[in-house]
Amino acid sequence: MMATTAAPIAIVSPLGGAGRTTLTAHLATLVAMQGRPCLAIDLCRQNTLGRHLGAPESNQTGWATLAAQGQWWGGAALSNSDAVGWLPFGAVSLPELAALQHAWALSPDWLQNRLQDLDVPADSAIFLDTPTWPAPLSCQAMAVASVVLIVLEASDRACHAQALVEQALAQAPAGVPYAIAINRIDPRRPSQRTALQTLRAQWGDVLLPYSVHEDENIAQACGQAANVCAWAPQAQSSHDLQGISQWLMNHLPTAPQATPHTPLVQPA
Repeated sequence: MMATTAAPIAIVSPLGGAGRTTLTAHLATLVAMQGRPCLAIDLCRQNTLGRHLGAPESNQTGWATLAAQGQWWGGAALSNSDAVGWLPFGAVSLPELAALQHAWALSPDWLQNRLQDLDVPADSAIFLDTPTWPAPLSCQAMAVASVVLIVLEASDRACHAQALVEQALAQAPAGVPYAIAINRIDPRRPSQRTALQTLRAQWGDVLLPYSVHEDENIAQACGQAANVCAWAPQAQSSHDLQGISQWLMNHLPTAPQATPHTPLVQPA
C-alpha cells in the first residue's frame, strides 16, 4: 500500500503541447538525485514519458492494459539508471481504453485507489504526468495531489487561460501548495516577452521566477536519454529546472526517515 506520506505531484496544464512530459521527466530525475525516492506515472495515452527517462522506444507493455484486465497496475513498473521508477501507459486496445474511460467516469476516486495500491517508500515523490486538463485523469490527479505544478507557455492563449487554470486549481485539496511554471520561453521574441509580463500581472507570486528557456540542449539531452542538467549543466535551462526542482523539494511533505533509491516492488 502507498504510505500516507508519499506525495503525489500533479503536473497539469489546460494547454496541449505545453511540455508537461518533458518537465515531469527532468524534475523527477532532479528530485531523485537529491535522494528522494521517485516514481513517475504516465497518465497519457501518447505513452512518451519513458522516452524522456531513457527507454530506447515507447514501452508497449504498460499499466493501462493491466488495469483494464483487473490486474495490479504496478506490475508494469520500470526504473532507470538515475533511480527514477516509472509506470508507462503502454499500448492499449480500443476496447481496453473504452473500459478504462468507463471506469474513470464512474469512479472519481479511480486514480486515488490505484495509488493506494502501490508499494512505495514512505517518502516517495510520485510525479503524475497528466493529459490536457480537464481530461478525467487530469482532474483526478488534481484531487489527490500533495503539490500542484501548472505548466504554461508565454503565449496569447496562456494569457487567456486564467479562468481554466483557476478551475483546475479549485479541484486541488485545500491548502495544497501550487505554482505556475512557464516553459519554453524565448526572450528574443517580443510576443513572448509581452505574454510573460501579462502572466506575471495575472498570477503574481504564484508564477515561479524560474521560466524554462527554449534550449536546444533539452532536445539533445532527450535524444541521448539524458537529463539536461547532466548533459549541459551550464545551460540556462539547467538552471531553470534546478530552481523548479528546489521549489518542489521545499514544498514536499517531510518523511520521518528517507529511504533513497528504493525501487517499486510488487506486494507479496
